Amino acid sequence: MSSLLPEVFLNELINVMVGIFVLVLSALCLLVNLAVIRIIIVDSELFRLSCYKFMLALCFADCALSCVHFVTGFFTISPNTFHLGICQALGAIATPSYVFYTIVTIILALNRLVVLTSDRLDNLLFSPNCIKLWFLLPALVSLCFALALSSPWAAISYWPDQFSWAYDDSRPLSKWVQNVEEIIELGGIPLAGLIYAAIFFTIFYKRLNGLVLRQTGTVAEVKVLIQAFVITIYCTVLNYFWHNSEWLLPNTKMANCALNFMWIANGAVNPIIYFAVNAAIRQRISASFGFSSPANTPQMFPHISTTVLPPQHRLSVPFPMQNNYFLSTTNLPRRASRN
Repeated sequence: MSSLLPEVFLNELINVMVGIFVLVLSALCLLVNLAVIRIIIVDSELFRLSCYKFMLALCFADCALSCVHFVTGFFTISPNTFHLGICQALGAIATPSYVFYTIVTIILALNRLVVLTSDRLDNLLFSPNCIKLWFLLPALVSLCFALALSSPWAAISYWPDQFSWAYDDSRPLSKWVQNVEEIIELGGIPLAGLIYAAIFFTIFYKRLNGLVLRQTGTVAEVKVLIQAFVITIYCTVLNYFWHNSEWLLPNTKMANCALNFMWIANGAVNPIIYFAVNAAIRQRISASFGFSSPANTPQMFPHISTTVLPPQHRLSVPFPMQNNYFLSTTNLPRRASRN
């Protein structure tokens, strides 16, 4: 009996440590996404661009997932799910949110490609009315998942004793829902990666032929590649390990725990990479939370001058690239007062 006490105490200590780590990590993911949401909503320059509306949608999906993971931190510490209905409700939020995230990622990639290649297609496919349809598609798909996982016929639940999520195979539709989710997630993220590859090829081709606007300089092109590479690779690895863990990972509690932490950290990938490559946004976030003076905040479109020009020179004023989300404005020519 005495030999079992240290083992029981060790298991309880591990549960508490993992649970606290889940709470901290999910809270941090929530905070960085809320920071991006605040910047986009209060900034009229950003909010009017369609790409930032999609970015806002990704942040909301990450916030929903972070809230779910935060609750599972308490489940892990207990370790107890308290009530089966609570656990099923969390699963009915988590899976649809990530499916929504995956589909919006593809739409955002398509938006970036269209903006770079055709103004006519951009005005047609991403007009204010069409954007509503683009949001309606992932919303309807996610709603179908939410309804299925809220029903008595399918469920995905968090298992504190394994530090991981799993479908309830005792329910008749759980396997079917899992297969559909796998198709969307395993096929969706690589598809977004192919679109980003086409984006980079388009920029490279136009640059070689002297067709690229000044805004798409070498540094901006590298930023496109960095964002696309990191987000796509991370999500693809996560999805393949998640849906094929029985083949790729040892069947241990720690392996399941590591995979779950990868899913939690996924909520911070988009905003962190976005902060890392956009100095202007970092300055705006600091200013909005009172860490720096607004006077020191870089302009999002510093190349746009408010000076009144003579009529004969007005046509030579460069126009900003529309919806220039991935092509950061921090590399644009600045006025002397900003240097």
